[in-house]
Amino acid sequence: MLRVFFDIDGTLLLTDGAGRSALRSAMERVYGTSGPLDGYHFHGKTDPQIVLELMGAVGLEVGYVRGLMASMWPVYLERLRTELELRRAAARIIVLPGVAKLLATLESEAGVSLGLLTGNIEEAAVLKLEAAGVRSRFDVGAYGSDSETRSEIARIAVERSRLMSQHQREDLAHVVVGDTPEDIACARAVSAGAIAVATGRHGASELVEAGADVVFDDFRDTDAVVRSILMLRGVGASPEARGNGGSR
Repeated sequence: MLRVFFDIDGTLLLTDGAGRSALRSAMERVYGTSGPLDGYHFHGKTDPQIVLELMGAVGLEVGYVRGLMASMWPVYLERLRTELELRRAAARIIVLPGVAKLLATLESEAGVSLGLLTGNIEEAAVLKLEAAGVRSRFDVGAYGSDSETRSEIARIAVERSRLMSQHQREDLAHVVVGDTPEDIACARAVSAGAIAVATGRHGASELVEAGADVVFDDFRDTDAVVRSILMLRGVGASPEARGNGGSR
């Protein structure tokens, strides 16, 4: 069995800054500041990590930031719902090219199921996917609400996958699909295959240098993407996968 874990932002969809706007409002309400948010890059980071880094940059003590974080998330989610609805109504939430067909094709493949591996807290992930119309496709996942560390989220995702599948270790393979070097590092942390797509902040050459098995400019060529994912069924990087089907 193969389970394919997808990142969300920059990989499946774009929300036109909804998360950034919502987090700004939430941090300002709870901490009194949003820190150096302008110019700060969210890509590849977990939601808790973002808050800790921004609040640390203005001198707030880590324990204090952690202590208020639980009360900040409901504020964030309330604002995120509003921001997403505004963008959905204005048709500014974008499902990235080829994503819808890719998910449908993978779902139809025997022995393949889909999961999520994202730095979003779980409730935020659900809201973003629902706003984009792709919520129901994923049967297991791990989130920023599970850990502030991406590699630990990857380990949690794989453990949940194994518990759900009830397969022995040697019978279950994993592939991670994302748009950042951090997604590739997640794959390596759990000996999974790594498919990267240059629809986020990072270009194809940067993702190749980060060690992805295969890199695509986008997911329009469904057959090539599916072939590359299935070639990584054996878990980890296979030499023949490198340079195949749209790779750079």
